[in-house]
Amino acid sequence: MNSNYSETNAPFKTSPLDSKQITTRGPANADITLKEEKDVGKLILRGSLSDKKFITPIKKYLSEQFPAPPNVFFDDAKVRIVWLGPDEWLLLTNWDEIDTLTADLTKALSKTYFALVDVTDNSTIIELKGRQSLEILMKGCSLDLHPKVFQPGCSVQTDLGLANIILLKIAEGPVFQIVVRASFANYLWDWLLDAADEFKLRIET
Repeated sequence: MNSNYSETNAPFKTSPLDSKQITTRGPANADITLKEEKDVGKLILRGSLSDKKFITPIKKYLSEQFPAPPNVFFDDAKVRIVWLGPDEWLLLTNWDEIDTLTADLTKALSKTYFALVDVTDNSTIIELKGRQSLEILMKGCSLDLHPKVFQPGCSVQTDLGLANIILLKIAEGPVFQIVVRASFANYLWDWLLDAADEFKLRIET
């Protein structure tokens, strides 16, 4: 890991799903609702939990709850912190806050070893909600997502269909968010549409 390493490229407000020309459609009482969350900035943060010069500033600038336990995410102020590994976290924030967050963290961590990379354009987020959401996921995911096991605040890296994703359970209802790489976004959108074909579907923008 390089010392004082930060890589930031100003993100363009585009989406890998732009070619789909998605429009709002479907009944208000749908079983399933799909929506792309476009305006989300994403950072990968890496650092050592044994390093007080890393932990102390992160707790100050991000959250006292840091670090998240394995396969858990939590929200604090304007940032969602998702556990990816023992020394790696995904930070989600408003698209227009990404530069400020990057600058603040880079300054706060200037005396230690860390990595902070803007990956906003690397992926997109699809929200899946509705009473049949779990049935949709079970068609392409082998994990146990039963509500007693996979509760709000849980996250996991897994496969959905042929796409590698990060799956977050946002709320009961249920409401899920799917973080998918840009190169698989069109495939996964089509896969979700096909998986939802037997249900009443609503698409929102």
